[in-house]
Amino acid sequence: MISPPAQQEHPSDLSGASLQLLFPSPVMYFDWPESEALNASLRDVVLERRRSSAGTVKTNRGGWQSNTDLQDWTEPAVRQLLDRVLELAKEYVARQTGRRDPAFEQGWKIRAWANVNERGHFNRVHDHLGKYSFFSGVYYVNVGDIEEGRAGGGRTRFEDWSLVAIDTNREPDVLRRDVLMSPRNGRMLLFPSSLMHSVERYEGDTQRITLAFNLYHPGFGIPRLDQRLQQQGWWWTNFRGIMVLRRKIPEKLYALCLLPRMMAARRVPNPLSPPPGSSTCRWR
Repeated sequence: MISPPAQQEHPSDLSGASLQLLFPSPVMYFDWPESEALNASLRDVVLERRRSSAGTVKTNRGGWQSNTDLQDWTEPAVRQLLDRVLELAKEYVARQTGRRDPAFEQGWKIRAWANVNERGHFNRVHDHLGKYSFFSGVYYVNVGDIEEGRAGGGRTRFEDWSLVAIDTNREPDVLRRDVLMSPRNGRMLLFPSSLMHSVERYEGDTQRITLAFNLYHPGFGIPRLDQRLQQQGWWWTNFRGIMVLRRKIPEKLYALCLLPRMMAARRVPNPLSPPPGSSTCRWR
């Protein structure tokens, strides 16, 4: 008599199991000291531009967004702000690489723009990743009513798009890993351009003014960025379904090639055979 196979016992001590947290998103922020005079000058510059330009509509829902040419503005306050951007970018890179590499002291490209939001305005979720957008950031010129302690909204939300399952037994909020960054006048953020983010609906009465920017340096590369860029363009924008179908056709054709083998392996029941468990009929 053959005895049944013994059931495998589960180890009682799993302390040796290794858990690795992969692919972090490095976010840096810094509160620049003595920024009151600079912020006042930046506010005047931005509002003057707003009076002479209709702005653009991208991720902003309401509000005003300038063209992406702030890096070419000649006002002294803007030049000082751009110097700060580069200084923090170098520190951001040094913290990640573990060294102050002379190769990153120059060669940066900046593309920047201004934003003015008023009551009810917000920015939908988006990222900035592109051919010349590796790192992104924002500088808070005037956060409006938030610093006065009122519930003004307008916080920057970094969103978790990792699609990792979250335990909902005791806490049903699946968005609880999102990070809400409270704005502060003079604060500058730096983060990967691929990090999904949005701006809460602003409910204050004072104008909320920020300066946003993208950074590029030829000493960096983004894995699989070329594949993403291939999807951008007129066809992908207007006929995404057709473009996705074109990608799916080869795998569907391969599946059709497997159909004969699948049909040959399928057991077809004999119509003259009685179903299992039924009694055999006898002709009288």
